[in-house]
Order: sequence, then C-alpha cells, then structure tokens
Amino acid sequence: MGETTSTPDELGPYLNAAFICEKVLQERDGVMSAIRIIDRLTHTMPGADVAVMDPFPYQFTLLLGFKSGEALGNYQISIQPIRPEDNVKMGAAVYTVNFEAPADRGVGVCANMQIQFDTPGLWWFDIFLTELSGLKRIRRVTRIPLRIIYLPQAGQTSVSPG
Repeated sequence: MGETTSTPDELGPYLNAAFICEKVLQERDGVMSAIRIIDRLTHTMPGADVAVMDPFPYQFTLLLGFKSGEALGNYQISIQPIRPEDNVKMGAAVYTVNFEAPADRGVGVCANMQIQFDTPGLWWFDIFLTELSGLKRIRRVTRIPLRIIYLPQAGQTSVSPG
C-alpha cells in the first residue's frame, strides 16, 4: 500500500451535530438533551390582506457538537446568520473552545440566540471554525437552514415551530 497524507481538514475537528432547537437541557453528568428540534417556523398575522410580514423576535438554541480528532488546541466557532433574498450577513456569534486529546473527546456549544425575523424565506446559519494557532485557517463546516413561513390570517398573531 502507498503512503497516504492527510490534509488539515481531514485531521479534525469533526462536526458531530448541528441543529436548531427550542432548548437544550444539560444534566449534572454533562449529557445534553435537545428539546424540539426545528427547521421551520410558521408566523401568522391577523388580516388576510397583509402583504408584508411584521418583524417578530424569536428565541432559540443552536446546538453544535464537535470531536477533536487530531486537531488539538484553541479554535473559534462563529455562527453567521444570513437573511433570505438579499443574503445580508447579520452579526456573528463567536465562541472560543479548546479541543483536547483523545481524538473522541468533544466540545459542545449551546448558542442561545434571539433574532428579529423581518422577512419570510430560507434563513441560513453558516458555521465557521477558525484555528487560532498556526495558519489561522478558517473553514465553513456546515450550513443550518431555518425556513420562516408567513401566513396572513384572520385571528391572533402567533409563531409556531414546525
């Protein structure tokens, strides 16, 4: 067999989980439980003739899990929300983490977020990982979608995850 070489991305850290949920419970033993995983929100408004969605705030948790692999040391995790249609990048949430040996040791980030959703459509959350030592490489490890559905209706205003 020939000798194989690995690129830095193949050495880790490795993404283990990435999703949006209503909340995360963290037990005393460190185990996390994600409650109500969501990928769409339906926002209803009174008045069937309303053509433009009124902005509304929504609070949620973005859960990220990584495994160290062979990439040890300090890294920065950035969560970059992107609006639909115009692809405007909103302010990023940034977390600094430390990956330790052994290779299966993990890091979990529970990002409590509140966003003012002002337009329906597919919102993206780009997840970037930046190595803080050495080459300071930045790589996007995933994108998480959240679809905002606007339904103007007679009755009360409500937001429901789906």
